Amino acid sequence: ESANQFNVGATYSTPSTNKSLFTTLTLDAYHNRINDKIIAYPSGNLHQWTMMNLGEVHINGVDLSSESIYHISQRLNLLLGISYTYQKAVDKTNSEKITYNHQIPYTPRHSGSARAVVNMGSMKFSYNMLWSGYRYTNGYNISEYRLKGYTDHSASISKDFMTCKNLYTVSIETLNMLNKNYEIIKNYPMAGRTIRLYLTMNF
Repeated sequence: ESANQFNVGATYSTPSTNKSLFTTLTLDAYHNRINDKIIAYPSGNLHQWTMMNLGEVHINGVDLSSESIYHISQRLNLLLGISYTYQKAVDKTNSEKITYNHQIPYTPRHSGSARAVVNMGSMKFSYNMLWSGYRYTNGYNISEYRLKGYTDHSASISKDFMTCKNLYTVSIETLNMLNKNYEIIKNYPMAGRTIRLYLTMNF
C-alpha cells in the first residue's frame, strides 16, 4: 500500500509548580489517502486470515491526549494520563459499490485509554483502561455486521528489592478485571479475568 499523509498538531505544556511537576496536552489532526490499503480479517479461525486490498481509503482522524505528574510528597508521585482517538476510515474505491463511503472493517470511529500510576519509591500501583467503540466486521455497514464496543480494565502492583548485587522486582497483574468476555474479533471472545505473577532480576 502507499499513502499520502497530512498532519497538523499542537502541544501545550504547563509550567512546573510545587504540586504539578509536568502537564502536557497534545492534539493532532490528520488526513490520509491510502492506495491499495491492506486489510486482514479471520476466515474460519484465528490461524487463517484473509488479506485483501482496498483500492482507495480516506482516513480523517483526531488524536487527543493529556498526561500529568503530581508530586504529592518526597516519595509519592501520581501520574494520570488519558487519550482519545476519532478515526473515520472510509472506502473510496468505487462510488457504484454499496461499500462506498462506509467504514472499513474492524476500525472503530471512537477509541481511547486512561491510566493512573502511583509511585511510592520501591512500590508502584498502576491501573489501565482501554476502550473501543463499535466496529463493523464487513465493509457494508449495516446492523447485521455491527460488533459491540468494549472496555478492558487491568491493574498491577510491583515491589523492588535491592540486594548487594542485584535488583529484583516482584509484580502481580490482573487483566480483564471485570471478567467480561468481550469480542475484538467476531465469534472469538477474549479470555476472562487473568492473574499473572512476575519476577524480574536486573544485574
